[in-house]
Amino acid sequence: MRFTKALTHLSLFVFLCTKLSCASIQQTPLSKTINKTSVHQAMKKVTDWQMARFNNKTYLFEGYDKGAHMAPTDESSHPQGWVYASFYVGMARMAELESSMGNDKYSEQLLDIAKHRKYLFAPRIYNADDYAIGQLYLDLYKKYPNEDMLTPLKVIFEIILQTPSTTTLTYEDVTQTSVHDGKLLQDEFGNRKFQLRPCKNRWCWADALFMGPPVWINLSKVTGDKRYLEFADKELWETVNLLWDDKDHLFFRDSRFFDKREANSEKVIWARGVGWVAAGLARILEHFPKEHPSRAKYEDIFRKMMTRLAQAQQSDGLWRPSVLDPETQPFKETSGTGLMAFAFASGINQGILDKKTFMPVVTRAWSALVDAVQPNGKLGRVQQIGDSPDNVSAEDTQIYATGAFLLTGSELYKLAK
Repeated sequence: MRFTKALTHLSLFVFLCTKLSCASIQQTPLSKTINKTSVHQAMKKVTDWQMARFNNKTYLFEGYDKGAHMAPTDESSHPQGWVYASFYVGMARMAELESSMGNDKYSEQLLDIAKHRKYLFAPRIYNADDYAIGQLYLDLYKKYPNEDMLTPLKVIFEIILQTPSTTTLTYEDVTQTSVHDGKLLQDEFGNRKFQLRPCKNRWCWADALFMGPPVWINLSKVTGDKRYLEFADKELWETVNLLWDDKDHLFFRDSRFFDKREANSEKVIWARGVGWVAAGLARILEHFPKEHPSRAKYEDIFRKMMTRLAQAQQSDGLWRPSVLDPETQPFKETSGTGLMAFAFASGINQGILDKKTFMPVVTRAWSALVDAVQPNGKLGRVQQIGDSPDNVSAEDTQIYATGAFLLTGSELYKLAK
């Protein structure tokens, strides 16, 4: 009798699982414990929620409202622009991890996306936002070596090497009208209009240090062409000399923020802006030659910045949108936190940061990031596209934050027991 009842209960469970796709099981809360199983489960859940919103016919993420800057004609939503690129940086790490487990599903999907885009870029040749997607092609090249993947990137970088931009690094929007018809001049491509910002032909804003130099330095490593490395090294230090604050050991977002102050009189240091730099430097150091004369300078500035950021972490494990004045925008935020958490974990894995000192920072951050993952796998509390501290809601999400989450998870998987 007991056996019959147990069998009946089991049959009912299997029936419900089949009908409901085991939804109740999928809603099981994620573990915050840092071990390989729990970290991988969190990455998988967030990945699958995100990729369910990718349209395999249009090759676009869909289902975002206009306020999320994912409208088809918005500058930032270009499918080969920085928003997609920063997601693919993290997604490629997830794909590599899955491939090591015998599952090439994600790698094949990324390869299909790259082939569909013909390994090309967004329209502005000199703008790091528009060639950041080159990292995806470099990551795929490791698994599927095909010179066609790198040809467009080499062509673009050769143009930059032969005719480098000499524009000032002062950040400003430029309004120009045509001398012929008096109409406003704007860059236009594919029904998208791009604001004219001349300094973006170089790395004049903090985000660019995540978008640009890692691609140049990784391409140098892959091809053996040292010109890419030397160009990136020279240009990057021009940006560092401009945006680095030697007193607080942090980076301004761009030159507009030098004299701005928060309500508590502290400098305006945007969490995601400095997060882009932290994650960018971590990625640079992964491929930067250890014997290069500049290597020690990179490690020094990285350690100083990460030490200062550790001091600014809030008790809940997150960083607020304004790093030095958490009260001015007291919102929990995950994109900046994800980028910083990745940088800490990567720094530990690379032996640049002391594990005993910084692992507690990573542990708190990961716990907070997992807390922000909703039961269905959506990563919330993401500040929307912008350039300064702003408000955030629990429902806000964006694919660049998912990318940062996957970057962090990939490093924690290496650290986990």
